[in-house]
Amino acid sequence: MPAGIKDKISAALQFHQSGQLPEAEELYLQILDALPDNAQTLNLLGLLKLQNKQFEDAVFYIKKATDINPCAYFFESLGLAYFNDGNFDSAIDSYQKSLELDSGNFDVWFNLAMAYKRNGKFDDAVGTYQRALAIKPDNPDVYFNLGNIYENKNETSTALEYYRKASEFGVNDENLNYFLAVSYLKTKNFKDGWKYYEDRPSKDFGILTQELQYKDLIKSRPLWTGEPIKDKTLFVYYEAGLGDTLMYARYIKLLKNKCAKVLFKPQMGFVKLFRDSDLDTEIVGVETPMENVVFDVHIPLMSIPYVLGLNSEEEIPFSGGYLKSNPEKVNFYKEKYFDNNKFKIGIKWQGNAAYDRNRIIPLEKFYRLFDSDKAQFYSIQKGDGAGELKNLPEKYEITDLGTTFDDFADTAAAIENLDLVICNDTSVVHLVGALGKPCWVLLPFVSNWRWHDDFSYSPWYDSVRLFKQQKLDDWDGVFESVDAELKKTITK
Repeated sequence: MPAGIKDKISAALQFHQSGQLPEAEELYLQILDALPDNAQTLNLLGLLKLQNKQFEDAVFYIKKATDINPCAYFFESLGLAYFNDGNFDSAIDSYQKSLELDSGNFDVWFNLAMAYKRNGKFDDAVGTYQRALAIKPDNPDVYFNLGNIYENKNETSTALEYYRKASEFGVNDENLNYFLAVSYLKTKNFKDGWKYYEDRPSKDFGILTQELQYKDLIKSRPLWTGEPIKDKTLFVYYEAGLGDTLMYARYIKLLKNKCAKVLFKPQMGFVKLFRDSDLDTEIVGVETPMENVVFDVHIPLMSIPYVLGLNSEEEIPFSGGYLKSNPEKVNFYKEKYFDNNKFKIGIKWQGNAAYDRNRIIPLEKFYRLFDSDKAQFYSIQKGDGAGELKNLPEKYEITDLGTTFDDFADTAAAIENLDLVICNDTSVVHLVGALGKPCWVLLPFVSNWRWHDDFSYSPWYDSVRLFKQQKLDDWDGVFESVDAELKKTITK
């Protein structure tokens, strides 16, 4: 070994371990100038590149190390580099090579399972996690990941068992209670579901949003946790998405007899709709300065069923509908857009494109429904996805109502004139259901907890019918069922 190389190796390791990465990298490169086939240095430089998120460089250097010395440790490093670069097939191959040389390494089994999981090979991931458990049967992270896999396989009861195991062994994941909640709620165990759901991220976000927007207003008053408040004013505020606000708004009406007064602050687009509806509350809009809002206790909207102790399916209130449309707006839409004797169907195919993309349906999937001469179709798509109407074949006549909507009061008024809404899982489902109008919701293979495991009906809305993928990404199968049912419905 050339003179001074040992000292450089020692100094490089010290720099690397202390987080002084530029200094460590410079010395590693000097060592490789003198010893270009030094596999240990190549691997270390690759790991340094990995720390810097330079994934291609990490693969390059570690791959050279494995070519020189195909040992288990270097293949493990290579698998990690491929994994972080998003090349899961190569990561799997590298981890397998590492295990061929050392089959007792828990970390490699765990990482191999993670690569299978990220690659969508759930059955392989399950078997690999089981191999990891044979080495460390009390590892909570394995149980947590198994729970997540079975959740994605639509095997909720099994997912719940593994989440419980993860909790028992002390998994280090702040979201575990949320995943437990989702599994409990999906199986309609509302007692445990609502309890764990109090640890949902959106609750903390909702409270924080109020604190940031209105400074110390929320901090100056206590959170309501169910104690008697007969003579007090309760402030309720939204915390999550539009669909959540619509779904949980039903609980507002139950608060009337709990306190002297209820104030409810929804998203701006709901203010007119909720004022048109009979929710027994004062709706706080943007025209009201928050410094003028006086209350004694507060609660985020989605905590109400937990605080009220509504622990069974039978206690879900107003499944027949609880919102109302403005009669004048309903008549406006009727006269302008619905002067025909056809069966009137509203469609929507996309929600927020930045969230849950598996709920997005290409508009072209609806085309097979448009051939009926007994139905008139209306687009109630607004925002993301509305541009797809420009590509609609000329033979289809779709009335675009989305461009007329300024808020949800407009949307509700249009929906009142429809005979049926067919749409993806989006806020419109909750609006249609809350109005008590017929809706067919098209669900992906892994659907939101609120549609549960029994897909024959929705306990939240009597008028909503569920059509769910039987296998991943199979919208064609869903539309075959919808088309068949629509033909029967229109000819009745």
